[in-house]
Amino acid sequence: MAGEVELADQVFAEVDAYLSAPWDGRESYVLDVAHNLLNSVLKQYQNLKFGYEKDTALEAWACRNLLELDVCVRYVLKSESNARRFVGDVTIDGIDIFESLKKWMEYVSPASKNLELNETLRLAYERRDAEGLTGEKHLNVRALAKEVGMEDDYEHTFKLCSKLVHPTAFSVLSMNDDGEYAQFREILFHAGMRYGVDAFTSIRDHRVRAA
Repeated sequence: MAGEVELADQVFAEVDAYLSAPWDGRESYVLDVAHNLLNSVLKQYQNLKFGYEKDTALEAWACRNLLELDVCVRYVLKSESNARRFVGDVTIDGIDIFESLKKWMEYVSPASKNLELNETLRLAYERRDAEGLTGEKHLNVRALAKEVGMEDDYEHTFKLCSKLVHPTAFSVLSMNDDGEYAQFREILFHAGMRYGVDAFTSIRDHRVRAA
């Protein structure tokens, strides 16, 4: 196990070095968005590694996140319009998040006024309208996976990871890290590492072609 982690650390050190390298000012909007996704890939790799060593559920969660980041990277790199639509999801998904927070707060504290939250939502709706995103729903990663040719990866990896992440009867009462169950950690680590490396390779290759 130590050898595999050491090798993976070396690979993701290259990702870190790539992101830390000076910019020459010629990068595109697409790459700007993709590099933000790559920063998240690095963070999720740390979770993947810690989960591999300590916690299968955390590892599964990180593997699923790396899968979704790989999908999003491929989607963003397809076109500038895709990259701009992905950025637009900050507003769309943000509204969903703050609306959910408002409803939750009204549930736990019906008397609360939530003035600051209401103002946040007002500004978010203004931004949505100004960006021409009225009527748009937040991006669905399953649909994006199909669009970028990762439908099978998404279907199988997402299902397995979800089974291990959620507190089901199996994960609570039966799951352990001995015997055949130890295979989970090996499979998840290699899969998560592959998704992260694929995302990095896609971005690096795109940057070379755009130079």
